[in-house]
Amino acid sequence: MPANKKHLSSGGQRFLKITAGILGGFIVTILFHNAIAVLLKDKGWLIITSAYSSFIIWVFMIVLAFMAKSGWKIWGIYLSIALLFGIILYLFK
Repeated sequence: MPANKKHLSSGGQRFLKITAGILGGFIVTILFHNAIAVLLKDKGWLIITSAYSSFIIWVFMIVLAFMAKSGWKIWGIYLSIALLFGIILYLFK
């Protein structure tokens, strides 16, 4: 039995959601860990735990991207979060 067409997104929106989830989620995850590293003095434990936490955050960002209704909106949210973390990196480095 095929899926109901009203619940499926168009091809362009699907592409935006996939790229936002994979690429945007990766960028936000990396900038998040870099911003935390800039704010902390002892960075040894962050390097060890970031291998696990980065994967968990990245998967959460992918799932969040697919739950969104608009691919443009989720790209805007991810880019604004990345800009916020970039500003933190710039100001505290």
